[in-house]
Amino acid sequence: MLNLLLDTEKTYPAWMSNSFPIIRIVLLSLIALFAIAIITIVMTMESNTDGGTNVISGKSDSFYSKNQGSSKEGRLKKAIVIFGILIAVFAVAFWILWAIMPA
Repeated sequence: MLNLLLDTEKTYPAWMSNSFPIIRIVLLSLIALFAIAIITIVMTMESNTDGGTNVISGKSDSFYSKNQGSSKEGRLKKAIVIFGILIAVFAVAFWILWAIMPA
């Protein structure tokens, strides 16, 4: 029974054995690149001086905070979210490829 689960003598088509390792390297490189981009963006962002008191105190939002998406800080926050989503998608794709053809 254990031999069925650990079938190590699988043969894969030539296109899989040639392309999957390259795709994995590309995916890992993209993950590393986007992670470095997120780190760089976070390091360049200015710190928030209110310390999250708007959430606790319930103060009303100003015009600037409502239209923050078009400011530099808003664009940086959007970039962080987009890069985080891309990292998650590429990580899932990497592990799916690994499950199809390990090593």
